[in-house]
Amino acid sequence: MPPATAGGPTAATAGRGLRAFTLRRPLTAFLLLALPAGWVLLAVPALAFHGVLPGGRLPAEPFALAMTLLVMLPAALWVVSVTEGRAGVRALLARTFRWRFGLGGWAAVLLALPVTTVAVGAALGRGVRTADLPSVLATELLGLVVAVVVINLWEETVWAGFVQTRLERRHGLVAGAVLTALPFAAGHLPLAFAEDVTPSSLLTALAYLLVAALLFRLLVGVVLRGAAGSVLAVAVLHASWNTSSGSGGLADDLLSGGQPVTSALVAVALVTLCVALVVRPRLRPGAREEVPAGPAGAGGTGRPLRET
Repeated sequence: MPPATAGGPTAATAGRGLRAFTLRRPLTAFLLLALPAGWVLLAVPALAFHGVLPGGRLPAEPFALAMTLLVMLPAALWVVSVTEGRAGVRALLARTFRWRFGLGGWAAVLLALPVTTVAVGAALGRGVRTADLPSVLATELLGLVVAVVVINLWEETVWAGFVQTRLERRHGLVAGAVLTALPFAAGHLPLAFAEDVTPSSLLTALAYLLVAALLFRLLVGVVLRGAAGSVLAVAVLHASWNTSSGSGGLADDLLSGGQPVTSALVAVALVTLCVALVVRPRLRPGAREEVPAGPAGAGGTGRPLRET
């Protein structure tokens, strides 16, 4: 156990029970707290769609919001408070609102994915619809701002600020991204059942979810290095990814032929490569994103973490 730190755990907290387990296995404790309760919430639209619960076709967004704000975020903050104390919570929230990393960085996190997705779609032979372009852009920008404020900022406080940062410090950038992608994808799993499914369509949906999660979390890891560890940058990136890949998003509005699944996957791979080339000095082994100091050995700038 790490030595006692101001505002952090002390030897008196050692023993049995949830807090002691959390001190030993913080990420495991978080996943055990967050995923089962989150699955219960996200299962409601699927169960209602298939007639198990009343309501018919329910929108998934309120349940995803409830999972983030009522389950995942409180669980993450509680784990950080147990393992790092109030100083750790303050350090995490400071990263959540960090915005100073350059205008070029802001342009990249906001525009790179939708612009590249549309360009890839056009290169693959899909038509680009430019009618009412100013109206479409204004509507999508407003939706992106709302999404960042309401859900993506808090979702990435959990996944990027808490989970991925810890895993990267232990295992490196690529392995940290891969290990984060697995529970990140698992958290979205019940939504795959909120529609008519066949074995083949379900396998296709799960394969896309896993591949998209792996590519996106790798991009998140690279962006964190280039944006001084800013969770806010990743939240904007997340909203930009949603409007680039989702049905009814900006890329879907601009490209003919339906939801731009292939174009979005190719785009996120290309953007990851480009950003990695730009910030490559920060990707060297031993280099880390700039993170405010927390208690040593507990996710700050002290000793490596003890747990995966």
